Amino acid sequence: MHKHLKNLLFNMLLCTEVDRMCRFLNRSKLLVVMYHGITDRRYHPPFWTQLPVEKFREQLAFLKRYYRVISLRDMVAALRKGAPLPERSALITFDDGFKNNFTVAFPALKELGLPASIFLTTSFIGSYRLLWFDELFLLIQEGAQRGIHLPLAGEKAMDHYQRGELWEAYSLCVETVKRLRMEAREPYLDQLRCLVPIDYPRWTDDIGALTWQDVRFMADSGIIDFGLHTASHRILTELEPWELEMELALPRDVFREQVGREAEAFCFPNGKPGLDFRPEHQSLLRDFGYLCAFSTESALFDWSRGNCMGISRVAAGNDGTSESRHFRLNASGALWFAKGR
Repeated sequence: MHKHLKNLLFNMLLCTEVDRMCRFLNRSKLLVVMYHGITDRRYHPPFWTQLPVEKFREQLAFLKRYYRVISLRDMVAALRKGAPLPERSALITFDDGFKNNFTVAFPALKELGLPASIFLTTSFIGSYRLLWFDELFLLIQEGAQRGIHLPLAGEKAMDHYQRGELWEAYSLCVETVKRLRMEAREPYLDQLRCLVPIDYPRWTDDIGALTWQDVRFMADSGIIDFGLHTASHRILTELEPWELEMELALPRDVFREQVGREAEAFCFPNGKPGLDFRPEHQSLLRDFGYLCAFSTESALFDWSRGNCMGISRVAAGNDGTSESRHFRLNASGALWFAKGR
């Protein structure tokens, strides 16, 4: 939709208080907000997974005012009992386990007394490695700043890169590389690494991984709960059957050993139903002891339907999804109402 028409639609919907009506109509549904990183750093171009902290605080204030923000423990307890959730329940989640979840997001949550959940990619915790798709963003950003020609994958990605349209170039490239097998993906990334020098320590305090000390400190605070996001962020549909146990079951053992608690919630990497995970993966999660799992399907979750192995979420990234009007309407379900869904 054209930006001007979208703004006109959003203004019209808010003026007629459609969001208020939808919050009432959807009061028995669960709003799950999906974040990744919360940063006090300025990225250019904007880094989708890294939401500026001032925007995050604005959204937290909105959620605290209009919703009952519950913890993952609250949700799991209701699931075990087969009980309903409080009306207008909202759950705050973070994918991946970025260092800035501890240094930036956690203080903001603690200040407002709001619980949240972080889904950990366990093999990265305590290391200096970056998740490959975040590293790709830095490679493209640094490559452009240095005037380096990069062989970007993805139709028309190079055209955007040469025009300085870095976010568009990254979006096309990352979607192409995401669908490569790991044995093809790593050599491609190595090729880019050889071309672009990156000062990795400069970035690890923001988009690097948490340490187990960070995790234990937040767990002991009572504000943060944890789930798992595989061992290495592999998309489940690309895995061989023998790899699934290492990515799904082993992280539960590692978490239990490090934190002394059970991880009962899972978050699908990339998370698109049918493309990134299938029903057999949901069944396998149950076999491995998980009670619920979260997808990236964009919708409020109908708690009454009972299948908690594919809980939908509303994304809040460093793009239009976090524009105040869009976030407010999206959280209420008004955008689906406007589309007749």
